Amino acid sequence: MELPSPLRRHLAPGAAPELLYGAVVSGSVLAVASVHGVAQDRVAVATASVALVYWLAHVFVDAVGGRFEDVEHSVGTRLAVALRTNFGVLLGSVPPVLVFLLGDALGLDVTGAAWLALWFTVALIVAAAVLAGYRAGARGLALAAEAAVAGAFGVVVILLKYLLH
Repeated sequence: MELPSPLRRHLAPGAAPELLYGAVVSGSVLAVASVHGVAQDRVAVATASVALVYWLAHVFVDAVGGRFEDVEHSVGTRLAVALRTNFGVLLGSVPPVLVFLLGDALGLDVTGAAWLALWFTVALIVAAAVLAGYRAGARGLALAAEAAVAGAFGVVVILLKYLLH
């Protein structure tokens, strides 16, 4: 089964930065939203809401900010293009939320489901770094270093949760 063309475009290697932005934003919001023992549905809705606002902000900045260099196209035209081409940010925010909801479905409390989603996000970031490094020709220690840098960034989100808890 082949993915629809618009979805395939957002999952192509060139779309990885936006997908990673979405995952990091969702992981960070999950870390903060799950601190005070609120209900799982509130954490999921808060995370999805922030991801949506972040995506809209990304679209807005692309459309309006790009107008400084693109004087040929109206902001409306640029906005329509930005809505289509920046969808990866929103798409990337989905996996951490789904893993959080999976944790909930498996019977984990808010904190446990959040930890599961956060460690998943770290693994996702490391996997993306390893794949990108490997595709770029990094092997051995160089590839391990790229994975370690990505993992260290992911651990910053984990530290955020730990420090707030």
